[in-house]
Formats: sequence, structure tokens, C-alpha cells
Amino acid sequence: MHTSHFPIALLHKVYRLSFRYIIIVIFFLLPHGSHAQVISFGDTITRYNKARIKINKTGMRVLGAWGIANIAEGTVGYFTAKQDEWKYFHGMNALWGIVNTGIAAASLSATRKETKQILTFQEAYARYHANKKIYLINCGLDILYVGAGVGLVKYSESTKNNSALFSGFGRSVALQGAFLLLFDNVMYTSHARYNPLWFRIMNEIHVSGTGAGIIHTF
Repeated sequence: MHTSHFPIALLHKVYRLSFRYIIIVIFFLLPHGSHAQVISFGDTITRYNKARIKINKTGMRVLGAWGIANIAEGTVGYFTAKQDEWKYFHGMNALWGIVNTGIAAASLSATRKETKQILTFQEAYARYHANKKIYLINCGLDILYVGAGVGLVKYSESTKNNSALFSGFGRSVALQGAFLLLFDNVMYTSHARYNPLWFRIMNEIHVSGTGAGIIHTF
């Protein structure tokens, strides 16, 4: 396997910087200690909803940073790689970067609109539940991406037709799938740590014909 030294050196530099940023943000997304599980009566549906939006906003910034890094690395790599395999690899990374950056930008726009909305407790909980479901489904898709990428690389070793294309695309798809699997797992975990809070407050909310209230057992 042969590659040009310049794109590989640039690739390592770009990905080192990207992963440092991503790991730092992931550290702050993950739960620390048990304080997040403690309910005081000052906690409200509004607070939980704001926490959900903040997690999504932070995650989309990470996804956007990853996407931009892939666009930059992929573009430079595509035009400087000397081997077709790595040209296809970098080109596919750039395409993934465009898609991820677009998704991140659209999602950030949606979160800005959400911050201005006033939701009922049913609507807030429904969105929280939907967010967890989306990231969980995405984890399954990410595993398929990794499997498909590995499969393409293996297939390239047994065929003489377009082997460089299959190998380059396969390596890129496997890389992107692995990152997204990590990303979606962290996002799901970050939301799921609020399960006990949502469960308890939703069980304490009592709806009657005249309105909603909170029943709390001391």
C-alpha cells in the first residue's frame, strides 16, 4: 500500500486536532458523579428541556467540527494523493464531511428555534424520548456502516475490477461509521442519564380536569 507523504502527514495533523476537540467535548457531555440524578423541587420540566437542547447543540457542534475537518482533509488528500485507493478514500471523506456539516447546521438551526418555544410537559417529554430513540437507531445504522466498509475492503482484495475504488471507499465508510458509532453512543448516554429525573417528575405530575399539578411524596 503506497501513499503520498504530504496528504498522510496533513491527515494525521487534522485528525489529531479534531479528535482532541471531540474528546474534550465528549468529556463534558458524559455524566460525572451522581449529582445529575438528584431531584430537588427546584428542578422543572423547563430545566430538563433546556438540558436536552444543550446536549443536542453541543453534539451538533462536534459533528460540524468533524465534518469540516473531513472536508478540508478530504479535499487536500484527493488532489495530492498519488494512489487511486487513497484518492477515493479522501474523496469519500470529503463527501461525508459535507453531509455531516449539513446535518449539523440544520440541527443547530432547529435547536435555536426550540429555545424560543414554550412546551407543555407532555411535549417536552415526547421530544426527550424521541431524541433518545433517534440516537439509538443511529447506533444500529453506524454498525451497518462499519460492516459495509469492512466488507468493501475485503471485496477489493478478491477482485481485479475497481479494487482501488472499493478499498478506498470501504476504508472511508468504515472510518466514518466508527466515528458516528462513538458519537451516537455518547449522545444517547448523555440524554439517558436524565431518565431517573424524567421518570420521577412525570410520575409526580397529576392531571385533573382543572389543570396540572405536582404530587410529591416526602
